[in-house]
Amino acid sequence: MTKPGKTKHTRNSQMDGDALFEAVMRDIRPLKRRPSRHARGTAKLAAKMEIAARPKPKATARLTTTPIHRPSVPPPVHAKPSGGLDKRSAERLRRGQMAIDGRLDLHGHTQADAHRAAHAFIAAGYRSGKRCVLIITGKGGARDNIESSFMPDRDSGVLRRNLPRWLGEASVRHMVLRIASARPQHGGEGAYYVLLRRKR
Repeated sequence: MTKPGKTKHTRNSQMDGDALFEAVMRDIRPLKRRPSRHARGTAKLAAKMEIAARPKPKATARLTTTPIHRPSVPPPVHAKPSGGLDKRSAERLRRGQMAIDGRLDLHGHTQADAHRAAHAFIAAGYRSGKRCVLIITGKGGARDNIESSFMPDRDSGVLRRNLPRWLGEASVRHMVLRIASARPQHGGEGAYYVLLRRKR
């Protein structure tokens, strides 16, 4: 048989425990549930599709006044006989059949040095009575392109393009009778035959 006092105490303790539990639970908030990987991936995909679907602004054309840099194009090498040169001699020069009286190699020269060296070489050859000389500029291949990115004045492609123009300048023009691209055995596209006039 249970004592009456003990039953009352047990009931009061149980009521106190229930009240305490309710009081504690009042301050508790449920944790926010993180979206699953699948849900996050779907949300990102939807956002990308929305951005892609937005109309893109139309590009407006603008006129620019910045000058476009174009490499200088050398004057064409003479193809037809000029005054003072017969057709047979012109053909022999073109085929590389004339004796070469002197050579100048411009590999490794800057443009300024090559310009001066070419003029001095032509003038000396003319004074000494030389007839056909060879000037080697180089073709300006892959190696020159790499070097020219650091030293643009040493690009042999630039020398090859500029040489005909240099030999057409007033100080040496009267000494030069004909210019022609060299044959492969003499340097091909990386060299020129220069036929000098006879000194008067």
